[in-house]
Amino acid sequence: MAAYILPGQLAEKPGAAELAQVTAQIGEMPVATAALDVVLRGEDTTNFDPFEIDKALVAIKRIDEAVNDAELLINGYLRQRGYKLPFERVPRLLTVWTRAIARYYLHQHLITDEKSPILRDYKDALKLLMLVAEGKFSLGIEDELAQTAGLAKFNAPPRVFTQQTLKDY
Repeated sequence: MAAYILPGQLAEKPGAAELAQVTAQIGEMPVATAALDVVLRGEDTTNFDPFEIDKALVAIKRIDEAVNDAELLINGYLRQRGYKLPFERVPRLLTVWTRAIARYYLHQHLITDEKSPILRDYKDALKLLMLVAEGKFSLGIEDELAQTAGLAKFNAPPRVFTQQTLKDY
């Protein structure tokens, strides 16, 4: 299955600092932001303490679980609409929605108010996914099921009354 979001994209937004905080176990220090950032981006880790890299890998596992859960939720809506999965090219909207849902899942232990951007983005993603499932919203240019506008076509027998048949009247 093609991933809707890659770890490097998560390093860009929401960023390693936030991800380090939300993946830390209660009572434990979060992983070093620089170590997590390097692991997310798939860069060379030889200059880092192996203990920090191990902690980063544990954090990555938690992040992957949240991303996988988000992708499963999204796929449920897409299958309801009739999309053939996996996509050959992942529509950009799916990356945005996966990020929002996974971020919400990672923050679930925090108390959020209704004005929280994390909660807002999560609710917006779910609303739009519902509209996609109902066929009222398109995934964009990459959408294989999008309705194309065109002229209506009619199939009817030939006209009975024409200028030729009515010329004597």
